[in-house]
Amino acid sequence: MIQVIHRALNILELLAENTKSDVSLSEIADTLHLNHSTCANILKTLVNRDYVEQVKFKGNYRLGYMAHQLANSNPYDTRLINVSKLPLEILMNEINETIILSKIQNDKRVLLKEINCNHEVQVKTSSESSVYKATTGRVILAHYSPKEFEDFFQRVGLPSKEEWPEVETKLDLVKLLNDIRKDQFAFSHNNHVIGLATPIYINNKIYASLGIYLPDIRFGASEKVNMINALKRTANTINNELKLIH
Repeated sequence: MIQVIHRALNILELLAENTKSDVSLSEIADTLHLNHSTCANILKTLVNRDYVEQVKFKGNYRLGYMAHQLANSNPYDTRLINVSKLPLEILMNEINETIILSKIQNDKRVLLKEINCNHEVQVKTSSESSVYKATTGRVILAHYSPKEFEDFFQRVGLPSKEEWPEVETKLDLVKLLNDIRKDQFAFSHNNHVIGLATPIYINNKIYASLGIYLPDIRFGASEKVNMINALKRTANTINNELKLIH
C-alpha cells in the first residue's frame, strides 16, 4: 500500500461525505488522524490538480470539478474548465467577487466552477438552481433555438414570481430572453444580490455562461461599468480559446 495515495483517497472520501459544507484543514487532519502539515501538503497537490477546491474566504476545502468529472465525465466540461482556469483567476484578481461557470442540465442551472471572493460579505451560489432564477441560466436559455425553448417551456412552464418577478406571461418571457440574446448579457437584482452573466460557446453553440454575483452594496456606477467590461472581456478570451481547440 502506498501511504500517500491512501491518505489522498481518504481526504477525497471525507470531502465527498460533506458536499453540503466546506471542511477546514483541522477537521480533515483530525478526523483522519493526519499530521496537519502532511495533510496540508496533500491538499495542496489535490487543489493544484483540481480534485479539491479551496474556498478563498475561509480557507476551507470541498471537492473540485475533476472529482465530479470522474463520476460524470463530460469532455466539453473538462475542456471548458481547463481553458477557463487562468482567465477566471485573472478576473478574480481584478474584481474580487464571486465568479461562476454554469450550464443547463436536466432543466436546472448547474454549477461547473465557482471562485469565491475574500470579502466578509459575499454571495454563495447553490450547486443547482432554477434556470429562470439564475442569471447565468437565463443567458443560456436566451440562446436556445425556438424548438429547444419550446420544449423547455412545455416541461417547465412559466417562472414563479420569486424566480423572475418581471415575467407574467409567455410573451414577457420571450421578450426578455430576446433582449438578453441581443445584448449578449443578462442582469438581475433580487434580494440585494446583483447577478451579471454572458454566454460561453462550444462549437459555435451555446454551452455555458460566465457569471458574477455580488451584494448590491458593492455595485455603484463605476463598479458596474468595470465589472461588465471585465466579464465580457473574460468571456471573449474563453470563447476564443475554445475555438482554437476545435
